[in-house]
Amino acid sequence: MRFPALPAFVLSLSLLGCGASVSRIEGDVPPSTTDAAVLVDAPIVLDAPARVDVPVAVDVAVAVDVAPRVDVPTRPDVGAMPMCPLQATLWDVDIEGMRAVFEFTMDSRWIVSVGDNIVASGVYELMGDQVTISGEMSDEGCTPSDRGTFQLRFTPDCTRLSLALVHDDCGERGTGLERFRFTRR
Repeated sequence: MRFPALPAFVLSLSLLGCGASVSRIEGDVPPSTTDAAVLVDAPIVLDAPARVDVPVAVDVAVAVDVAPRVDVPTRPDVGAMPMCPLQATLWDVDIEGMRAVFEFTMDSRWIVSVGDNIVASGVYELMGDQVTISGEMSDEGCTPSDRGTFQLRFTPDCTRLSLALVHDDCGERGTGLERFRFTRR
């Protein structure tokens, strides 16, 4: 198939997103050109900017999964944490003319010794301004499962401590510890 001779024309073509365009084709297309090929001697401009569509900013609400609030139950009789440390401390106590040493270790153990002899021991749990002890086996009838809870009362300089009885399964231990006055070593 043959094309008739075409007059001079201008062709403008943009390739979106490619950054290249043909800006002009000028001249007559010879009548001898077949449908298989059209030869055009025209400059191609490759540095012309391509058309770029920029989206408009749109506010979109985003759903975020939030974990439900979990309220940790607290004991109603627990106050604020004492400002003075109890863990890793040693305390001297006068027990009927004998000096005893109470130790509260970092690994939640309490140990009472007189001289080189351990006379009582167990575990403790610190919660707020209270300490709960258990684990003592004694002549007063305390068993390892008996728990005693005491409120800690420190002097402002943290050198003295007294224990106010809240509850003790072993009554004699509770009243005895409440009478003691602890002096920090």
